[in-house]
Amino acid sequence: MQENNWDKPEGKKEKIKSLLTVTIYMLFGGVVGFIVSAYFENFVDSYTKSDNTFGIFLESFAVIATLILSFFIHLIIHEAGHLIFGLLTGYSFLSFRIGSYIVVKEEEKLVIKRYKLPGIAGQCLMIPPDTKNGKSPFALYNYGGVILNLTASIIGIMIGVNLNYPLKSILVAFSMAGFFMTLTNGIPIIIGGVPNDAHNILSIIKDKGAKESFFIQLKVHALQSQGLRLKDMPIETFKLEEDADLSKPLNTALRLIEYNWYLDNLDLENAKKAINSFKPYFKKIAASYKYEINCERIFLELVGDCDRKLIDDLYDKNLKKYIKAARLMIGKKRLLMAYEAFYNNNKEKALEYYEELKASAREYPVKGEAEMELMLANWIAERL
Repeated sequence: MQENNWDKPEGKKEKIKSLLTVTIYMLFGGVVGFIVSAYFENFVDSYTKSDNTFGIFLESFAVIATLILSFFIHLIIHEAGHLIFGLLTGYSFLSFRIGSYIVVKEEEKLVIKRYKLPGIAGQCLMIPPDTKNGKSPFALYNYGGVILNLTASIIGIMIGVNLNYPLKSILVAFSMAGFFMTLTNGIPIIIGGVPNDAHNILSIIKDKGAKESFFIQLKVHALQSQGLRLKDMPIETFKLEEDADLSKPLNTALRLIEYNWYLDNLDLENAKKAINSFKPYFKKIAASYKYEINCERIFLELVGDCDRKLIDDLYDKNLKKYIKAARLMIGKKRLLMAYEAFYNNNKEKALEYYEELKASAREYPVKGEAEMELMLANWIAERL
């Protein structure tokens, strides 16, 4: 019986470092929160006109609704920024996603499909240009969203100050939302377990290996979207240096691609080695990747020794919430199928997930990944 000891207790130095990090973020959040709340109160007073309580309530509600709509508009602007600056620096369009709707290029046509990644509200993926003189552009593509958010917000303020209510209040709210998105994407941080644009840039600047990981991931995703499977690519494509820091998000992602290469070849022994290589770095890995790693640890255990205690330890309420949020990711249906098949011994429920997976595979935007998952589902079905 195995123990889930990957999240071992922190040492004294790690505890102090974690405490300092949390304290800094709390202070930063507190200062920003104080400024925003003070400004918002002044904003409501300045840009609402009613004297009675009900009128103030309605206008305050309108301000909040405007802010929410502004955030949505800025999300589109942000992803459009990645698209525009990517095209300007030689990248080619692959997909554009807002929420769970994705526009993907298939056979020179644009097709709308359903796809969602937990913690990522929008995403514009592009195919990077070939390296020239050992150089590959990355900064403008990554920072394009921030640049466009900031530009739109400044324009909104410049126009808004010369208008009357209610257009003034609408444009001020729009600019506030834009400045917030500029801040949260322009400063290197991990939000909701997901590294932001600035964090990716910082990782690339500091680590040559992370830069290579970034470009490999974009190219591999493009090839998979066109229908190529990982097993048909050379394993050397995904190999990191022996001393690569797997806690860095770009390296974490590339090792997971290597893991999936083994999975696509049904090489479960090396797949397990790839997953176990995260153990020394696990405490420092971004939360979203921790969830992905634990999903695959469960899968390997289900199709292997099926240690129920280890599976129960890993399959906690947080992971269940993550899997529910990631329900449009086809690999989660494969995991749930295996769980019902080998943990619950529920053939009927396993076959339900099997049918769902087959239906998802037909419309999945990443064709190569869908074919791999379909192969794995067929393999599980044969063992029922």
